[in-house]
Amino acid sequence: MGADVARPENPRADVHWLMRFVSRYRGAAVGALVSGAVGGITASAEPYLIGRIIDNIRDGVTGQELAGYAVALVALAVITVAAFYGQRLWSGTVAYAVNYDIRQTLFENLLTLDQRFYNSYPTGDLISRMYSDIDMIWRLLAIGFTRFGSAFVTVIVTFILLATINIPLTMVVFVVLAISTSLQMRAGSVLAPVFEKVQDQAGVLSALVQDTVSGIQTVKTFGAEAGAARKFHDENVEYRRRWLYFRRRNEPVGMLPNMISELTAAVVVLFGGVMALQGQLTLGNFVQFLVYLSMISNVLLQLGTIYQRYQQTRGALTRLTPLLQAAEIRNREDAHPLTAPRGEITFENVGVQVQGTWLLRHISLTIRAGTVVAFVGPTGCGKTLLVSLLARVLDPTEGRVLIDGVDIRKLALDDLRAAIAYVPQSTFLFSQPVHANVRMGRLDISDDELDQAIAISRFSNDLPQLPQGLETLVGEKGVMLSGGQKQRVAIARAIVRDPAILVLDDALSSVDTQTAGDILADLRQVLHSRTSLIIAHRIATVKDADHIVVMAQGQVVEQGGHTDLIAQDGLYARMVERELKEEDSLNVQPER
Repeated sequence: MGADVARPENPRADVHWLMRFVSRYRGAAVGALVSGAVGGITASAEPYLIGRIIDNIRDGVTGQELAGYAVALVALAVITVAAFYGQRLWSGTVAYAVNYDIRQTLFENLLTLDQRFYNSYPTGDLISRMYSDIDMIWRLLAIGFTRFGSAFVTVIVTFILLATINIPLTMVVFVVLAISTSLQMRAGSVLAPVFEKVQDQAGVLSALVQDTVSGIQTVKTFGAEAGAARKFHDENVEYRRRWLYFRRRNEPVGMLPNMISELTAAVVVLFGGVMALQGQLTLGNFVQFLVYLSMISNVLLQLGTIYQRYQQTRGALTRLTPLLQAAEIRNREDAHPLTAPRGEITFENVGVQVQGTWLLRHISLTIRAGTVVAFVGPTGCGKTLLVSLLARVLDPTEGRVLIDGVDIRKLALDDLRAAIAYVPQSTFLFSQPVHANVRMGRLDISDDELDQAIAISRFSNDLPQLPQGLETLVGEKGVMLSGGQKQRVAIARAIVRDPAILVLDDALSSVDTQTAGDILADLRQVLHSRTSLIIAHRIATVKDADHIVVMAQGQVVEQGGHTDLIAQDGLYARMVERELKEEDSLNVQPER
């Protein structure tokens, strides 16, 4: 990251961050809470009315009064059902909408993060975080807005109604149930880190499955099925162990309210029954206490469950925090647009240091617009790292990279990357038809432009072999195509972008020398006004380049034309000699 760009503080996924998403739907949230409150009031009024009916029947009641009570019960039931329907409807709106927004926010931020982040987090683990941990947020919001409003109001209204009947017995009931709820909430706090470890292991398991499925061809080729199965078994056992460890401690906590409720019921039956026999409680009051006890126990269980979900969601939010980190490479506030780029490239004393080791040092190089420049050298000498600086995959530790005389850190990232088409050696194709993979370079290309790109990349030679031509699905990561075919599809994808700078990073390694020469010859005609950078290990592929840069140990050691470099009798000349010897050895026919 450039030293002149301040790095913002990374946002943190916590409860305050979550509530910012909820506030977007405050209308639905308030609707859910109000509906729940109304439902809690009417639901709490029903047992009270039933107790009154029982006492009035004992004292004598007319048919008209009984009919009035029946109408009142029906009215309360209708209001309760309507209120709880609105509560579920609005709570669902909040839960699903917030879940959607969070998932969209995290995914869009993932698209901005650099390779360093993806090297730190396995793909399967990221998928687990994007699915399982976000799902925990949905579970909290769904139960929270569905039950909290009604549960909270029910507790208050019930306490008030019971207190009007008998304060001492009411205090006994609520003290016992409050202790139960307190123990459940404390246990939830203790178990939250345990559940986070379960989620961590779920991410490990997901990453293992993703790696194995992605590399299934390698697994089968090396006969490593048994080893893969054994590793999955070990991680799966660990996942089961952590899950059971959590459940064995969570289930007793979940059963605690039921146990306390039964004990409280026994207290109510004993003391309430004695009071009823002594005339301190009416039969209707006694029934009210029993019904309210069941209602309160259920409500407190719901509140305890909400609190447990809250603790689990805090752990999930902790796992989502890394997905919110700010990209190290991003636009400056005063970024300049890159309009009509010519493609002139300048490296000014460029150096890249990673973990205290200099991978590139003292690179100074000027590449004129419209020229074809080749980079050669031993494996690991820094060729790919150098060209990756152009699109700001990473920024140099020292020095500057300029395009058309402007430091690329001052350019808008979208404009910069739109001006560059990069074709790596390891080609990634999406599980779509061939033409869709090519059009990914530019969605608005015509059929003629598509056909021209296919012809230049020489993939047209392979179309008769494909069952449905350009409509053929290439499979996940292009598994239906050979290495050379995938590279040529990727080249076609780059061509349709009509870039100012084309980078072929050993992108012809799986293509035979003759075809590679034909592709480069056609590229010269189509991209004659474009700058082309070619990284290659075969000298035959790059010997006709306008300029050849030879690298070793992170530095430029030679540069010039093919003939001039051979005359220097240095590293390049030795590479040419070695390649000629290898070709001669392959052409030697064995004696019969």
